[in-house]
Amino acid sequence: MVEIPRTAAEGVDLEATLELILKNAVNALGGSAGLVAMWSEAEHRFVVSASYGLEADTLTHLQPILGEIVPDLAGSKQSFNLLSELSPDLTLPYSEKRERQNPIIALPLEIGGKWVGLIYVLRPLSKASFSKADQPILSSFAEQAAIAVQNAKLAYLLAQEKERVESVLENAADGIMDIDSNRRITRFNRAMEKLTGYDRDEVLGKECFRILSLRDWENNNLCYKQCPIVASSEEDGSVFEQEGKIQAKDGHSVDVAMVYSIIRSLEGKPINAVVNVRDISKLREIEQLREVLLSMLGHELQTPLSISKGYSSTLARKEGKWDTETLCQGLKIIEEESDHLSQVMNKLLLASRVSAGALTLEKEPVHLSSLASKVVRRLQAMTSIHTFEVDFEGDFPSVVAEPDLMEQVLSNLVENAVKYSPRGGTITISGRREGKQVRVTVTDEGIGIPMGKQEDIFQRFHQVDSGATRESRGVGLGLYICKSIIEAHGGSIGFTSRFRKGSKFSFTLPLEEGA
Repeated sequence: MVEIPRTAAEGVDLEATLELILKNAVNALGGSAGLVAMWSEAEHRFVVSASYGLEADTLTHLQPILGEIVPDLAGSKQSFNLLSELSPDLTLPYSEKRERQNPIIALPLEIGGKWVGLIYVLRPLSKASFSKADQPILSSFAEQAAIAVQNAKLAYLLAQEKERVESVLENAADGIMDIDSNRRITRFNRAMEKLTGYDRDEVLGKECFRILSLRDWENNNLCYKQCPIVASSEEDGSVFEQEGKIQAKDGHSVDVAMVYSIIRSLEGKPINAVVNVRDISKLREIEQLREVLLSMLGHELQTPLSISKGYSSTLARKEGKWDTETLCQGLKIIEEESDHLSQVMNKLLLASRVSAGALTLEKEPVHLSSLASKVVRRLQAMTSIHTFEVDFEGDFPSVVAEPDLMEQVLSNLVENAVKYSPRGGTITISGRREGKQVRVTVTDEGIGIPMGKQEDIFQRFHQVDSGATRESRGVGLGLYICKSIIEAHGGSIGFTSRFRKGSKFSFTLPLEEGA
């Protein structure tokens, strides 16, 4: 038994078609009423789908017939018996003319050799019972009804598949839009709305190049000369890929990869295109970071290795006769370069932990003033043109934090102050209590940060590039690490700076309850 979905079997078009078939069958067979019943797998019985010549309240009485007697009659295809003979106790229905319905002829509706339902016609008792001669007549109407049901089934499956495809396109992770031959947008799914900031009602019917304005990485407009819909031919194929930047509603650029699937007419002219739009901003960022990292590592690793190699090769020459001072100086330089390599690797490892969310904190009471003094003592030995001042309030409270990470933050900030004060000057590390938090500030008198460079100062691998510091060493991770560590402790970090007037970096940390 094959079940036809109710949404198809009960559709207005199918019902009207079946009623017309029933009317013609009843008239052709001299009957007074007829039914088409479809098999319901859920209810495991036949359910009336269309009727002719029967009162609505009598249909309820037919369910026992549909479930027991009619299937037997139709199954044999040869038996045309009075219902009263098959079931003497059965209460038989009446027609609209109040005639008792007794004789019945029934045949199955078949599609591909499988039952999908039943059609039967009833006569009043005043007329002769059906005979085998009536079977071919009803059979022709049964075929018509089966075709109608099959068409309804196909229409239902088509509508269901269309709904499924629409749902897939609407809920796809990538942006999907349809564009007609005039480059007007006819579809704009949810992901496209999220990607661009436009509601679909704002863009449907509008030209895509006026909305998105795709440009390449050199900012050349691709919409006018390289749009696949207008610039491609049938020989070029039907699938095209482009990468570039589109403009969102708020004006910011989004890096995207676009795949155009062109649908063409028989003459090869574009009818419309389905465009898959994927946000590749993160991939582009990773690629750019990779290039920056490789470039910086090439410098940061090669320089100390070359210096160490040069001094070690020189000191190892057998013909060389070095005095103690020369040997000590050469070995000290090798040690310093090794320390620099170690610092670079430590920063890379720490940045990797931060990026992976694997930064663990082993907190304990920390005296930031003591850590600041420790950092100053270490750095003071490395410069003769800078003066350091540590200025913490006398009752400056301790904070609960990871000591090594706090020392890393202070070291990074003070080292930056030294690096970006190439002419020397005073560097001050101060600490103040501000209600339920403390603030630590590192102030220098250096070159400052140009306004155009300030926005990205805490990004990975970002370095301020100025004439005075272009040769400075570092991988651009210090401030990124500082920000990540401070925020992991529940604090915040920021700065103020004026170009050639110095910078002031400060961070806050929360105090424990009762501190």
